Amino acid sequence: MINRLIIFLCLVTNLLTSQQTIELCDDQVIKSYTALTTAQNTDFDVIPFTAYQVDNLTVYITYANIGTYVLTAKFSNGLCYQEDKLIINVIECKETTFYVPNSFTPDGDKLNDEFGAYGVNIQEFSMEIYNRWGEIIFTSNELNNRWNGKYKDSICQIDVYAYKIIYKDIKNKLHIKYGTLTLTI
Repeated sequence: MINRLIIFLCLVTNLLTSQQTIELCDDQVIKSYTALTTAQNTDFDVIPFTAYQVDNLTVYITYANIGTYVLTAKFSNGLCYQEDKLIINVIECKETTFYVPNSFTPDGDKLNDEFGAYGVNIQEFSMEIYNRWGEIIFTSNELNNRWNGKYKDSICQIDVYAYKIIYKDIKNKLHIKYGTLTLTI
């Protein structure tokens, strides 16, 4: 009689962590998660459902809403089966983000036709744009109200213009930003 010793490695899996918190600072955020596994088959599921794509052992999830999501990875090797779960808490953005471009092209092609700041969690905002002689040619008290490159209903010439932006962040801290922008066509 022959004695045999059979060693069968079922599965080795890991989604790296069991819980994660993400801040939603834009309309949506895409995060990737990679499963480390020896499994032959891996399937992913997200509850509640949100858009996701799978590329080999990496899943890319698009979060557009605040809430708690559960990413489940199901691993299998023939007769062996294992699940791993990751809890993702998507919360409101707690920080202020702020960006001002340095040029724009108001040529009517609907690409980069307006100049203005972009930000998240801005409490107060004002912007002034000056021509080379120091004349104020545009003002706004709303972050989404952008300059279309016109002054007195006429398109301004290709040139460098100055701006002054004052805003308060989510922590009520006052910021003053000076800079220049280039109008090109």
